[in-house]
Amino acid sequence: MNWGANIARTVAFVAPLAGLTLLMGFGERLDDDTCPQSLAFEKSQQIVEERPGVVDMAWRDFRWVDDCRFALGGYADIATDRGVDRTDFELVVAFDPQTHRWQQISLSMTQ
Repeated sequence: MNWGANIARTVAFVAPLAGLTLLMGFGERLDDDTCPQSLAFEKSQQIVEERPGVVDMAWRDFRWVDDCRFALGGYADIATDRGVDRTDFELVVAFDPQTHRWQQISLSMTQ
């Protein structure tokens, strides 16, 4: 058996997973002057996808609004008793410095 090759393969497999675990554990680093845009985008998608009946979504516009607020616009496919309806949406999220979390500010969905 070639123990050295097996150990090298194991390390090559485990090292990236350990790095990902650390990144997920600590989250995205926040500077005093910046807001984590990538986390805002992920939270926005999560909020829309968790709405009752949403089976799919597509975003058209993700933009900074002001003071750690971001807006995500697009459309969502919603399952109804008539089938799937497509509706436009706009969601605004903001970073709450007290809880260090993104929170939903508004969500509008139009048919």
